[in-house]
Amino acid sequence: MEKVKPVKNSHILLMKVGPYCGYSLKEIIKIKQGETKKCGKFFWGYGGVFCRPNVIHSFVAHAKHYKQKPLVLFTITQSSYQTPGKGKFTHFSLDKNKWLNLPEEVLLVGDKTKSHFAITAKNLKSIKKSIDLGEYCTFSGMFPDPNKYLDKYFRYRVDKACGFYLPKKSFSKKELIVGYSCELVEPYCVFIE
Repeated sequence: MEKVKPVKNSHILLMKVGPYCGYSLKEIIKIKQGETKKCGKFFWGYGGVFCRPNVIHSFVAHAKHYKQKPLVLFTITQSSYQTPGKGKFTHFSLDKNKWLNLPEEVLLVGDKTKSHFAITAKNLKSIKKSIDLGEYCTFSGMFPDPNKYLDKYFRYRVDKACGFYLPKKSFSKKELIVGYSCELVEPYCVFIE
């Protein structure tokens, strides 16, 4: 398996993906690639407590400081995420004060009773690579945390995380297969409702 080259990808946003709300992963990928053709970018929605917009914006600023572009990597899970009361998200905001309509070509669905966010990206493509989670420390808050690495952090219910390339001096490899990648584009991450 080809290894993701850390020189080009010092900053990664790693996310688990799979079937969701009645859509297969193949359908979701096709929808998002269609959004890019029509809108110049796509919105990838998610919920939970990890990777809120402030973390993503700090992460992007950190990458820019190092003259790097963050890369989004998707690892495929076979779990089908069911949501009890799915609805369509129709608005987005940078600050939760001013809300704008999502382009009509954008399809974002999920449990609208809970907080949701969306990254904005382009160039979604299928890849067949692997990444060693022991080479990336987590990025939480505003800075990388050299005391916490993705090999111990990105597991169980943690389904998304920002990572910064900073290999441990001694570690056992924990490789993860990556199935898709894309590039973050402005505004990088938004609130959705």
